Amino acid sequence: MGVLQFQPELLDQVAHRLTLREPNRKAIESVLLRTSDHYDVQEKTEPYECIVDSATGVGKTYVMAGLMEYLAGAETPARNFLLLAPGRTIRDKSVLNFTAGNPKSLRRMLRSDPYVITADNFNTPATRTAIDDPTVTKLYIFTVQALTSATGEGRATHVPLENLGTSFYDYLAQLDDLVILADEHHCYRGPAFSRTIRDLKPQLVVGMTATPVRADESLVAFRYPLAAAIADRLVKTPVMVARRDDRSDIGTKLLDGVNLLRFKGQAADAHCDENDLPRVNPAMLVIARNIDEAEEFQNVLDTASFDGGSWVGKTLLIHSKLTGDAKEKALADLQAVEDPESPIRIIISVGMLKEGWDVKNVYVIASMRASVSEVMTEQTLGRGMRLPFGGYTNIEILDTLEILAHEKYGELLEKRKVLNEAFIDYGTYAEVRRLADGSSVVRQKTVESDADVIGLPGDSEPAGVDDSAASGQGAVKESSSGADIKAPAAAASKTPGVVDVETRTREAAEAAKNNSSVVQYGPLPDRVPILIPRLISVPQFVTVSLNDITDYRPFERLGRTLTADYSDELKRTKIVATHDGRKVEVGTETATDTVISALPLEIPLTDTKNSLVRRVMSVKGVPNRQLEVGAAQRIVDRLVEAMGEKATEHLSHFVDRCGQRLATEVARTLQDANQAVVSYADDVQLVALSKTRVTRKRQMAGHADGSFDKAIAFNGWSKNLYSHAWFDTAPEFKASNAIDSGNNVVVWARLHINDVPIKWTSEGRNYNPDFVVIEEVDGHRAGWLVETKADKDMTSEEVVAKRRAARRWANTANSSPDVDITWKYLLVGEQDVEDAQGSWEFLKGFGQ
Repeated sequence: MGVLQFQPELLDQVAHRLTLREPNRKAIESVLLRTSDHYDVQEKTEPYECIVDSATGVGKTYVMAGLMEYLAGAETPARNFLLLAPGRTIRDKSVLNFTAGNPKSLRRMLRSDPYVITADNFNTPATRTAIDDPTVTKLYIFTVQALTSATGEGRATHVPLENLGTSFYDYLAQLDDLVILADEHHCYRGPAFSRTIRDLKPQLVVGMTATPVRADESLVAFRYPLAAAIADRLVKTPVMVARRDDRSDIGTKLLDGVNLLRFKGQAADAHCDENDLPRVNPAMLVIARNIDEAEEFQNVLDTASFDGGSWVGKTLLIHSKLTGDAKEKALADLQAVEDPESPIRIIISVGMLKEGWDVKNVYVIASMRASVSEVMTEQTLGRGMRLPFGGYTNIEILDTLEILAHEKYGELLEKRKVLNEAFIDYGTYAEVRRLADGSSVVRQKTVESDADVIGLPGDSEPAGVDDSAASGQGAVKESSSGADIKAPAAAASKTPGVVDVETRTREAAEAAKNNSSVVQYGPLPDRVPILIPRLISVPQFVTVSLNDITDYRPFERLGRTLTADYSDELKRTKIVATHDGRKVEVGTETATDTVISALPLEIPLTDTKNSLVRRVMSVKGVPNRQLEVGAAQRIVDRLVEAMGEKATEHLSHFVDRCGQRLATEVARTLQDANQAVVSYADDVQLVALSKTRVTRKRQMAGHADGSFDKAIAFNGWSKNLYSHAWFDTAPEFKASNAIDSGNNVVVWARLHINDVPIKWTSEGRNYNPDFVVIEEVDGHRAGWLVETKADKDMTSEEVVAKRRAARRWANTANSSPDVDITWKYLLVGEQDVEDAQGSWEFLKGFGQ
């Protein structure tokens, strides 16, 4: 028996980069442990195959990406990953998930930087180059049909290719590190798939599904059931809505649905406005049994006589018999439902729109004539379970999915228990157990989830589940001693799991009203206005900018070096000859007498500095634009300051030599500093911070250090641009107190989203600092962007990248002739805030 191989530190790094939810991290760990147990401990040789059974909406794409990151970063890396999809829709979605520039792409988080190979590019010279490079991670994304058959869709992968010398399929079979990630694994279990697995001889096969077939139960390495996901607040809480009366006509049922949808929309609009978020437009999925029924529903909804014509032009009909342009347009409209500009609010589907359609803004599912048992399947329910705001908003109406049932209220109550029993209520994961002899073995752990998918009427607010639960599954967590501890069971919602239409509509209306009852704060008229540079940034091919340089120490060292060996003495060399009687040898030696050199006219320092600026601007790739000139001047200033008193005299003598050495140093520093592909455009605009602040938080008159509460808007500031401010963390709150008490602080503000957006990735992601501070010292004003972070995150890759981007922002702003104050960036940890003890001066000194 061998030894278990697992690198927990590597998995921690991957989890941090991908910001993995705990269940997804546990899924990856379980697969890795089971794989190592298979090969390293049991020393088996056949391919290891397992299944990750995770609730829809929890993030199986992150599990696949995390597995690829770990295995590609292991001591013996895997470089070949095959992602199989059951059809073209999921294949195309998967390609976008790993393509830079797509809003849902994970690419920016992946250190493995996979080269994506598809049916469209597998036979190209560029792909052959990537295939031949053993250091490149390859991600092959194909439909299962493209590989399991040598005819039809699969013909191209089975015919010999000149540039490979074999077929693409046979090439894959020759790889000794092939890892197969089988998305929606339940869709293609059968002889053809099994034969493909045998023929490809992969190192590892991981099936991803929320609904594994019963015959594959033995393959499940990890299970995270829907009930646990609801309890852990990783998906919406479902609420089943039915009528108490006997009305069941189509018009009434649809009106019930759109009324709920309308109030959801009002609550979402208010939440987005308050938090300066992009619009989220709630949508309703209407399930029809056949095309005739679907068209009947659309004819009701899409008319002026229904609900005052509110839904005319806002419906989308999807069914299998659409063809040609109509089909292409419908599919495009379907994929764009999440877009804030999409007019679609109601999707009418024949069938259940199961796999391959993953949007987050479905808030109502109307079963109409379908039995609730048909609707309450995990694949169908999953179309509406994802969270559009990334997590719970704590606004109940925005954290729930309404299931508008065909059955009456009383019938649903009777069915509730049976429906819950249809969902698996236990989870499994792999854990390491240390035996008495000191060896480690892998064992399967089973945990129960006490939460129901559909709660009982009168259920209370969920108690919540500890985020640190080892499995993330709600019922069991590991203590430091290794004992199992019962965590509090989470119920579905304070809203009953089954509720009548009238009650639920009234609750929704009240929630929408309360959510829109906000207080607004504008800038105080007696405060000094804050003008912030607005940088217009766009992804460009320009990969060199002097503003990328934030560390000037190399130029200061160069300045000191250039003047260290300076001498005004002329070096004199004598030519000497010797004679040994047979031949004469000629040589040289240094003269011992000293002659002072004749100095040229002293050149004004401004002229030599201008010459050096021109030399820096001539460095290859540096754009000839005003903001670059400002950055070049800053570099030259640092160099000259380091030269000290000798600067004028030395540069008069050696300005050409200094210019050449400086240009070389700039080119080298740019190569190190300029990692991003986002370059800032020339336009720097000064924009007044004048946005109206909107909140529903309760007000407090003061802001004493011990009074922090996320739910409070604090008043009583002496230098805040606004009368009230609210905060996400205690360190932010304490930092604001220090800032407000600063003797030299003129004005400050708590920044909200998009007040000072700073591009920090090539995909265009924005970073928003916590504070802006304007201070005046000895008549000179400086602007500070201030960010507070937890100590554990201070050295993380993301924080370092954001700090680099913020310093570049400051450099670019300071290079503009229109900006008349000096901008700086300050990063402080929670311990820095504590140690500052309310002093702005100390806070600046402690920060980075």
